[in-house]
Amino acid sequence: MSPRSILSHGLAALAISVLGLGVAGSVSLTSAAQSTQVDARASLTADNPDVTRAEPATKAAGLSVANQAAVQQSQASTEDPTGESGTLDSFSGRDARETRNSVRAELDRAIAAKQVAERASELSKLDEEVVTSSRKAIQDDRAKELQATGQEIEEEDERIKAEEKRKAEERKRKAEQATGTLVSPQSAAPAAEDYEFEGELGKGGGAAPIASGSYSIAARWGAVGSWSRYHTGIDLSAPIGTPIRAAADGVVVSPASGAGWAGVHVVIKHADGSHTLYAHMASTAVQPGQQVKAGDLVGVVGMTGRTFGPHLHFEWYPAGTTPGDVYSSKDPYVWMLALGVRL
Repeated sequence: MSPRSILSHGLAALAISVLGLGVAGSVSLTSAAQSTQVDARASLTADNPDVTRAEPATKAAGLSVANQAAVQQSQASTEDPTGESGTLDSFSGRDARETRNSVRAELDRAIAAKQVAERASELSKLDEEVVTSSRKAIQDDRAKELQATGQEIEEEDERIKAEEKRKAEERKRKAEQATGTLVSPQSAAPAAEDYEFEGELGKGGGAAPIASGSYSIAARWGAVGSWSRYHTGIDLSAPIGTPIRAAADGVVVSPASGAGWAGVHVVIKHADGSHTLYAHMASTAVQPGQQVKAGDLVGVVGMTGRTFGPHLHFEWYPAGTTPGDVYSSKDPYVWMLALGVRL
């Protein structure tokens, strides 16, 4: 037999011996434990209770019935109120979550209250700004109105002074004429035979009441102003003494009834049945019943009647209307265009 075979057989025998020793030891230990358990159970008697195991206090020897009831009540008070003994509900963190939720709710309420207060403050500031802006706008408008009113008062005061001066001069002139000491060149119209028509007649046979370049338009028909409901003619502003001419062929008729506002004036009836009225003259150069041609002299510019400055107030009344009935007049500009004249 070789040495290797001998070594293998030796190791196998040794392993079997160790295994047998282990099994023997295990059996010996088990027998000892059982023997000890039997001895311990046998030693338990009424006089020698087993103090190695925990027992409920209510079962302990020597406690009275009252003490046992107290102990049971104490135990009941420490038990889980849910009746699920052994669970960890009381340590589940539910109270902590409830606390966090209540704190969060308080924070939310505080934030909401702060936001409401800030919004109220912003609205209050906005209201103040609106009120301030409105008050300033009202004050500015009032200041402008006062300024405009003051300017109107000054202009009216100047007008009244000028009118008073004019009336004083007019009274003085009339007094001088009455005594024969002076004849005013402003009120003296040239003789018709000495007057020479300047310019050409329109294609329709008309003539401008005042020579072109000698006047300016002060107000047109239909304009709104302080003089009346609306303006009833065309105002041709020119210096006192400027010649006034017949706008078309016609016959001079009597002055218009109730036309005191027109001062010294002339009315001419034309072939189409219409009339023209020339107001505020300083004097006239024609008489009722006199026939005139377009461009003939009929008077000179003045400031008689209701007027605020020297000018010719020129009106046109269509056929069937009455001269002097001012709101029956029509725009003379249209009529003059038909005569080939542009005012």
